[in-house]
Amino acid sequence: MSQPENLDTPLTRRSWLVLAASAVTGCGGGSVSMASLPGTGGTGLFAQGPISGFGSVILNGIRFDDTAATVQLDGLAAGSSDLRLGMVASVQGQRGADVTLGTASSIEVWSIAQGQVTQGQATPGASGRFSVAGMTVLTDPNTVFDGFSATAPLSVGQRVAVWGLQAGADGRSWSATRVALVADSAVVSSGMLSVEDSQRTLNGLLLTGALAGTLAQGALVRVQGTLSANGSSLEVLSAKPLSGSGGASPQGDAEIEGVITTAPSASGFSLGTIVVDASQAVYSPANAQLFIGARVEVNGTWRSGVLQATSVALQDEQAQQTLEISGSVETFSSLSNFTVRGQRCDASGLTSFGHGTAADLKVGAKVKLKGSMAGEVLRVTELEFSV
Repeated sequence: MSQPENLDTPLTRRSWLVLAASAVTGCGGGSVSMASLPGTGGTGLFAQGPISGFGSVILNGIRFDDTAATVQLDGLAAGSSDLRLGMVASVQGQRGADVTLGTASSIEVWSIAQGQVTQGQATPGASGRFSVAGMTVLTDPNTVFDGFSATAPLSVGQRVAVWGLQAGADGRSWSATRVALVADSAVVSSGMLSVEDSQRTLNGLLLTGALAGTLAQGALVRVQGTLSANGSSLEVLSAKPLSGSGGASPQGDAEIEGVITTAPSASGFSLGTIVVDASQAVYSPANAQLFIGARVEVNGTWRSGVLQATSVALQDEQAQQTLEISGSVETFSSLSNFTVRGQRCDASGLTSFGHGTAADLKVGAKVKLKGSMAGEVLRVTELEFSV
């Protein structure tokens, strides 16, 4: 791995980009300029990763203005107000001269699993695993839970929807970024399709129906359908390829957050179906030790279907825990129970407020919050009123 020598401590993504933009010693002893960073100067950009904040939609440290963006949730038209923390989004848009700002033209979000939990357990704020729709879902302290308290574990029999990142090369394991309790609904399963003797299976489920016959061996797909009474087969109602690259023939600049699914080498690694050529990348931190299961952010440009990385940043756990919301207070019961952008918040631990006091917190008040998740609640560590 080609790494700069003058970055020996972890940096936040914002300070890393600013430093790289000004003059970081890169591969071959050259410098990384604004022109060599992907998506600068108003060029097109594809970004993919879990949503970490609102005001603008914040994704991979970039604040995307979503004012004019078209939004789709599981293939249905929606609004940006329907987006939630932890949902994995694919954003098409542009980034200007400031590498931390962008404008989204489209935002697409797909759940990767829905159905009844069949085994395992997961508790908000802790690492765990469970099975749903034949898939293994991994949770960690940064997974956003919706409908669960900080002490109430997810258990067998509950129905959930899951958003997440592919965590295994076979497409059967996924790292959950958001888990929500849902009402009875169609089953969704995502993974690698297997074909044997004309029978198609996905995560151990036999696929049936006319649409099943259109799916190809080895394709990473999201299938929605009706589960049989004995739970062994799924009648396919819809299917979507999960290329993770923003299109069949990806072009232009990209910024992807994902989990490494193949053994990293000097030449690169894979993020699920995305092949990353990191032979000329600058790493952050400089001594980053990559491994299968590591979560990274990759900046680069598509070339012949391969993501040619300019930079690879190992995700800092503390940065993952920090979430941010800007918006108006929608409901208010108390300092420990109010909502902004559909997210329940608790600011009872605060003793000071920017540009106001606790008495100013009420329905309609415009605020900017920072905090971390505790179950389904955002524990607010900073609150500032808009002036």
